[in-house]
Parts: sequence; structure tokens; C-alpha cells
Amino acid sequence: MNHVRKLWNNSEPAVAGWMQTSSALQAETLASCGYDAIVLDLQHSVTDFAATISMLAAIESKGAEPFVRVQWNDPGDIMRLLDAGAYGIIAPMIETRAQAQALANAMHYPPMGQRSFGPRRPVLRYGPDYVARASDTIVSLAMIETRRGLDNLADILSVEGLDGVFIGPADLAMSLGSMPVPESDDPMVIEAINDILAMAKAADKRVGIFCGSGEAARARISAGFDFVSTTPDLVMLATAARRSVAVARGQEVND
Repeated sequence: MNHVRKLWNNSEPAVAGWMQTSSALQAETLASCGYDAIVLDLQHSVTDFAATISMLAAIESKGAEPFVRVQWNDPGDIMRLLDAGAYGIIAPMIETRAQAQALANAMHYPPMGQRSFGPRRPVLRYGPDYVARASDTIVSLAMIETRRGLDNLADILSVEGLDGVFIGPADLAMSLGSMPVPESDDPMVIEAINDILAMAKAADKRVGIFCGSGEAARARISAGFDFVSTTPDLVMLATAARRSVAVARGQEVND
């Protein structure tokens, strides 16, 4: 079974890394740092499909679950990534029940969905009876990050075969007329995030959120979120690099 699903079955949250860089070595390194999952961000990065395959394998080799935030809610891309070894899919900009249903259909084999058969890498992990177990090996999360998605949330949450929703706080804030930041202090954005959390829990769905730091992720876990990302890799790289340069030059370090 998917490690993230095992955590959820034990009423435990999952902590994920977030990758915007394109490197199997970096993916393997991050996956060895204690994350439950690593999310490859294909929407806002230059990572191509060939690099993605290598990164998925590298993450899996260290015991973390390889997740992908896809470029768009495209069934063909989603099925291809599942066959390549992605065990979690986060689809951006889901705004309607029909879009959420399309995501669920792409994730599951018939009769639950419409996924085409061709599990090249998953069968290596789960064996020849993979098809019978496929739905237990994957996680599907629809991103709620627009006012329209918020307005249609109840319908989206009603889709069978969808594990839950994942909040994109920056886009959600921007859609609500606020600044696009991961941790907004705008009361309207805070209320919207709290409403999504409450509605998802009431519908017995999982709920995740993008976080800009470990501290923010800890706070979201305390609030009841099931899946949280932590500081993205590019932010960690830039922060560590600036600190190293400042120390080398004898300058004051502001952590």
C-alpha cells in the first residue's frame, strides 16, 4: 500500500518535500531526509518527462512516495505518469465537479474509472496482480485555488474515487483579491482555508496544503491537515547559499 495511505489509515499526517529543480540526485537526497513523500512540481518547473522518470525512481528507492503536481488536469498525462511510477497526483486549478470527475477517472481502472492498462513501473513494485490493488497504491488530490473552485467545493468533494483536495494558498489568495503568498494574514483568505478544511473533513475527504516553511507545516498539521508540504527545494537552496556567502564574507547572518 502507498505509504501516505498507511499514515492516513493510522490517523497520522504526511509531510512532503516540494521539488522545483530537475535532478535525480537531488530527488534521491531529499527522499533520504525523512519525508513521507516528495512532490515533483511539473507545473512550475522545467522538468521534462525523461527527467521525471529518473526522479520518481530515485525517490522511491529511498522509501518516500513519489508524487507529481501535474501541469494540468490532462488524463493522458496523468495516466502516463502513473505508469511511470507516480503514486500520488495533485491536479491544479480544479473548479468543477466535472473536472474532479475527470481526474478520478484517469486515476482508476474500470469499473471505477477509465485508466488505460499499461503499468510499466508499478507492476515491478506491486507484482502481477497490480490491477486488483491499483487504487490502494495511489493518492489523488484536486487543487482548490480559485474562487470558482471554492464556490463548487461541495460538488467537487462528492466525487467518488477522489481522495481529497489540496489547497494552493497563493493562487487562492490572488483569486480572492489578496497578495499571492503561502501564508496569508488576510482574514478573507484565512476564512476560505478554514472553510475548505472543515468541508473536506465533513465529507470524509483528505485535505492538504502547500506550506512555505516547516513552521507553517507544523501549524497546519496542528489545525488538522492530512498532507503538508514544507520549504520548497529552491527556497532551501537559496537560503543556504546566501547564508554561506555571508559567513564567508564575515557579514551578519539573518536566519
